[in-house]
Amino acid sequence: MSQYELRPQSPAAAAALPIVTRLIATLEAETRDLEQGRPAQFEAYSLRKNQALLELNRLIPALGRAIAAGPLREALADLQAKLEVNRRALAVRLKACAAVAEIIARAIQDGQSDGTYSALAWRRARE
Repeated sequence: MSQYELRPQSPAAAAALPIVTRLIATLEAETRDLEQGRPAQFEAYSLRKNQALLELNRLIPALGRAIAAGPLREALADLQAKLEVNRRALAVRLKACAAVAEIIARAIQDGQSDGTYSALAWRRARE
C-alpha cells in the first residue's frame, strides 16, 4: 500500500493514484541507475513511462476536481519533484555522451588528416 492511499478519495483519484505511484517508482529506478553509473535500460523505462502517461491521459476527463486536494495532489507533487531529478540525471548522461562523441569525432578527423590544412601547420610555417 502506498503512502498516498491513507485517506478517502474519489474513484477517479483512486484509479489514478496507483498509476502515479508506478510512474514515480519507474523514475526512481531510472534515476538510480543513472546516478550509480549502471547501464540504464532506456527502452524499458521509456515504455513504462509512456504506458503510465497514456493511462493518466485517459483518466484526465474523469479526474476533474479530484486533483485539487488530497492524496492525488500529494502524489502529483512528488511526481513533479521526481521528474525534475530524473531530468537532471538524464541531462548529465546526455552531456557526457556528447563529450565522448566529440572526442571520438575529433580523433577520427585527426586520424584521417595528414595535418596539411590544420591551423597547427600554418603556425609552424610562420615560426
